[in-house]
Amino acid sequence: MSGAPTSVVDPRALEALIRAGWAETDLAWETRQAEAAEHDASGRHDAAAALWAEGLRLAREAFAGNDPRLAASLANQAHGLRRAGRGQAARGLFEEALLAWDASGPWVAALAPERRARSSTFHLRLEAKHPGGYAHHSRERYEALAAEGRAALLALRDGREGGEERLARWAKERPEGYTDARKLLAAVCLIAPGLERRA
Repeated sequence: MSGAPTSVVDPRALEALIRAGWAETDLAWETRQAEAAEHDASGRHDAAAALWAEGLRLAREAFAGNDPRLAASLANQAHGLRRAGRGQAARGLFEEALLAWDASGPWVAALAPERRARSSTFHLRLEAKHPGGYAHHSRERYEALAAEGRAALLALRDGREGGEERLARWAKERPEGYTDARKLLAAVCLIAPGLERRA
């Protein structure tokens, strides 16, 4: 077994990925993290842990060391290890996750400004009148998301309550297209909440 992800991407979707500058691994990572989050929320912790481990393998192979998706994978894997009683290994991964997230500033700064179809005319006018103004709004959003992700990572590490709404937010706000903003949103929203679901 090679360990390489099996391609399940429709050829037309693969063309769209390539045109957007995504690799198939970007989508494979996202899919595994979303499935793991759903399993975890439903109490299927072993299934979630297996997907987090696979997601971390993909992230280590394909993502830069300062990619917040790598940090999210490290944190989720640490959460799974802690739940399995491997606290020392979990602590090391949580610290690695925090270092990766704290190094992500240049990665976030390099993200392309987000364009939304419903407001593209407004943004084109804004950009024409105030060069750089359009990008400024995206930068502010990206920085706020990055700060939110760091807070979520710390909450998971420290066992604090909160975060259950992130999976619902991912389902609601995930961009349809393959954008830079989608990568960052996935890194933030797919960090495990870390709480056991109560019956």
